[in-house]
Amino acid sequence: MSPAPGFVSPVRRALLGMAAAAAVVLATGCQPAVGGGPPEPDPVSTATAASTPGPSSTPTSVPTASSAPSVTPAPSVGPAPSAGPTIGGTAGPGTGASTAPTGPSAPPGRPSVTGAPAPGAPAGPTSVPVTPGRIQPGVVRTGPATHYGADGGGNCMFDRLTDPAMPVVAMNELDYETARACGAYIEVTGPGGTTVVKVTDRCPECGPGHLDLSQQAFARIAGGVPGLVDVTWRLVSPADIGSVQFRVKEGSSAYWLAIQVRNHRNPVVSLEVRVNGAWTALPREMWNYFVAPQGLGPGPFTVRITDVYGEQLVETVNLAPASVQTTGSQFARH
Repeated sequence: MSPAPGFVSPVRRALLGMAAAAAVVLATGCQPAVGGGPPEPDPVSTATAASTPGPSSTPTSVPTASSAPSVTPAPSVGPAPSAGPTIGGTAGPGTGASTAPTGPSAPPGRPSVTGAPAPGAPAGPTSVPVTPGRIQPGVVRTGPATHYGADGGGNCMFDRLTDPAMPVVAMNELDYETARACGAYIEVTGPGGTTVVKVTDRCPECGPGHLDLSQQAFARIAGGVPGLVDVTWRLVSPADIGSVQFRVKEGSSAYWLAIQVRNHRNPVVSLEVRVNGAWTALPREMWNYFVAPQGLGPGPFTVRITDVYGEQLVETVNLAPASVQTTGSQFARH
């Protein structure tokens, strides 16, 4: 008996379904997924996924030379030509040796801190205003005069006299003025005459105006009067006495420095040393040395001295303890 219209046997339906599935596989070229999972990704999607490292990936092993252009060093990594001036501009005075760039990267022609010319250093004597002290030019003083066995030594710490007949004086405490009077030349007039003496010592017990003269000086002005006479005295500038001298005290070093000025025609009121491009005044001690308690290094030192008239001389002083250094200059005569 023939089947009714529209009826398909179960066996034939199964065969038709299998034929259709085979046709689909052949048309797409893909294998059916096993277990119903998603289809395997094509090569294009695989390469894309590999180029993006996951959380557990090591970045250095994934990028290639063509995919990491930032690995190539930029020109700014090397020393820039402006590095030298920048460092030099921020370095403080005296620090150029430790902060200035070295080698080819340093800009050509850059002056060092120590090699720079000292601005303002006078080529010759100059003059500046000076604060008046007790002993002033043109002022005549009066007071008593006595005498003692002077030998040229004393508080001013000059050398003892090579000529015992040279007249010297010990200045009273007030006019000694913390050694400012040391080395000054004083013209003394008494009842017996006039003489010029050099201040080499201090008389602590003497009152203002009092001069304690060497015996030779007293004999020249006292007129035979023993012991004590009244005198007048004033500051003078002697004739040729040679050049100014400096003496660096025993024990001076890079860490403690004491400088004395000697053989100056006029009283010295200040001594300065150029430190890091600026003038630094050294305090004067009662024993007539200008002292830098912490020292100023190994030297040599550029030193500027000023006399009571405001004249300034600039000289070089070496760190040579216990030696006298003679210059080629002298203060003007007044």
